[in-house]
Amino acid sequence: MKEGLIEGILLIVAVLGMFVFGGFLFAKFDRFLDKNRRTIEKENEKPEPSCVMLTGDATDEETLKEIHKFKKTHEKVHVLICETPDDTACDNKIEAEKQEEEVDRRKGRLD
Repeated sequence: MKEGLIEGILLIVAVLGMFVFGGFLFAKFDRFLDKNRRTIEKENEKPEPSCVMLTGDATDEETLKEIHKFKKTHEKVHVLICETPDDTACDNKIEAEKQEEEVDRRKGRLD
């Protein structure tokens, strides 16, 4: 009788130990998956293309100040200065550069 009682208690302790160990493993696994999810979401975030349009009314100092401020907040900066009767030529050049960057970005992800 005593032998059966001891075996039952050992079985209960073993099962409880397995539950505790399993809970510990699942907690670690959950943290691992959460960290990976955040990393993947961060990589997939597409920063919106941002630009600064400076008119001819700005002084040289104001123009330089805006360029420096923009460079501090953005990694990859391209400066395009053009003079046209309308802004379509500049807009077309900017769109072409955006498309090239998107192609380069896709190639980098595929490599």
